[in-house]
Amino acid sequence: MKKLMQFRDIEQVTYTLLGFIPYLLALYLVIYLEIEVTTPMLVIGLSMLIAHLVGYSVIRRFGKQLRDVYQITGKAANSEHKQCIEINGTSSNELVGIVQHFNAVLADSERSSRNFQEMTTKLMLYTQEIERYQQRLREEGASRNRLSRYVDKTLVERIINSEEDIPLQDTRQEVTMLFADIRSFTAISEHMAPEQVIGMLNDYFEAMVKIIFKHQGVLDKFVGDGLMATFGVVGDPKDGPLHALQAAIAMQAKVKGLMPDFQMKNYPQFEVGIGINTGEVVMGNVGSRNRMDYTVIGDTVNVASRLEQMSNGHDIIVGEETYRRCHTYIPMKARGEIKLKNRTAPVKCYEVSR
Repeated sequence: MKKLMQFRDIEQVTYTLLGFIPYLLALYLVIYLEIEVTTPMLVIGLSMLIAHLVGYSVIRRFGKQLRDVYQITGKAANSEHKQCIEINGTSSNELVGIVQHFNAVLADSERSSRNFQEMTTKLMLYTQEIERYQQRLREEGASRNRLSRYVDKTLVERIINSEEDIPLQDTRQEVTMLFADIRSFTAISEHMAPEQVIGMLNDYFEAMVKIIFKHQGVLDKFVGDGLMATFGVVGDPKDGPLHALQAAIAMQAKVKGLMPDFQMKNYPQFEVGIGINTGEVVMGNVGSRNRMDYTVIGDTVNVASRLEQMSNGHDIIVGEETYRRCHTYIPMKARGEIKLKNRTAPVKCYEVSR
């Protein structure tokens, strides 16, 4: 692309050409019109020449100032460290205004650059905070999943979301206790390798715990080949007895359904006895500050355990209060009475009809 002439060259050439017009006019008058050259005319011509030279000097000076502004702004634009520029105070108002406007744009650019850097820094900090928050959510999700394998999800949320050092305080509450135990487990396990025993129990417990959670029960603990669950802690305590009986019936049906699969895995066949009792217990933290066990204690728990012990294979034995609450929904028949230690009156018990 052809390079254009600079402004200072254009203005000088233009001014020079315009300056020849009076002299050409004077030559025309003298040569063609034969006007006599007089002293006043020579003085006027000399004055015009001086004025022309002065004007040419002024234009050259303006062109130089314009060139200086061009060079200064160019250096400022290409410099890594932007800073305001200065111009000679004798420069024209237009050039001074251009420099001031340039400095204003430069200052605004610097402010925008700082603001952009601040926003970038904040964005990086926000991104890091979001990553930490996501990691925390992943860790909490993993913790919830691990805890949900042992206790009900509602209790998990109470434990995780609590701001107290001990989130579950000691309380006295009516609950329904369920005990389930594999019949003759000691004799069964004697003929099995330890790995087989663990595999069989894991398959069995996994199926039972799913049923307990499905019926709003809370797994309290595993005791060898038995388990202990509490109903009425989650939801309305009045629904605990019925939920416990429904869970027990589903558990017995599931045990029968597991036996064909267990046979294919060379596991022995077995039956499960279940005992259920309803009454008031104390729910509290038992243990030390480093290892707490949130469990239930009381006479209701002891009676439920005793009912489970007297049940035969596939039996579901319930206490009197559980019977009173549920016999209109689930058929049951009297099983007799049992005597317990430290109790003068015998305990009436009932069996779920099959």
